[in-house]
Amino acid sequence: MHHAQRDGGAGFCLVNDLVIALRRLQSENRIRSAWVIDVDAHKGDGTAAITVGDKSIATLSIHMAHGWPLDQPQIDTDGRLNPSFIPSTIDILMEAGEEPLYNQRLKAGLERLAGVDPPDLALVVCGADPYELDELPSTAGLRLNLEQLLERDQMVYTFLKTRGIPGAWVMAGGYGRNSWRVYTQFLEWALLDRLGL
Repeated sequence: MHHAQRDGGAGFCLVNDLVIALRRLQSENRIRSAWVIDVDAHKGDGTAAITVGDKSIATLSIHMAHGWPLDQPQIDTDGRLNPSFIPSTIDILMEAGEEPLYNQRLKAGLERLAGVDPPDLALVVCGADPYELDELPSTAGLRLNLEQLLERDQMVYTFLKTRGIPGAWVMAGGYGRNSWRVYTQFLEWALLDRLGL
């Protein structure tokens, strides 16, 4: 639910359960720090806004450079910054047509994230909506094929695994009849990896 802001819902997100879960784990002293790696087609704007200035949670969001939620006015009528424009720790903006560069840019972003102190947990917001067959009109600015999406998910998984960082994966945006393909291809691969097969 990465669009929900501190004071209310946004998009299809009523509450930011991502940050709520991390804050709960922190309050119970189960973790001290976390990363949120958001690969949904849309900017993880609520997560960035809620955690801005908090050194215990670093956020990475790779998303469309244009379109919702970045198609709103940057400054509201009272002269305040729209929270959707508060930067993540690392923002990677993808223009339409730049799909061949997606995984290369994500890899560079992950390497930048590696410069931050290792966390106790990484929460991966695994959006299926960058898929070229996604049916939500507001995802049209990013069109990855299944091979690119599997490479994306394997890259994040391996990045965390090689550094010994526990990862929790949550399904995020994915709309229409084909979104399941994105999740199942990665889940099958990851389960086989975990079983050593």
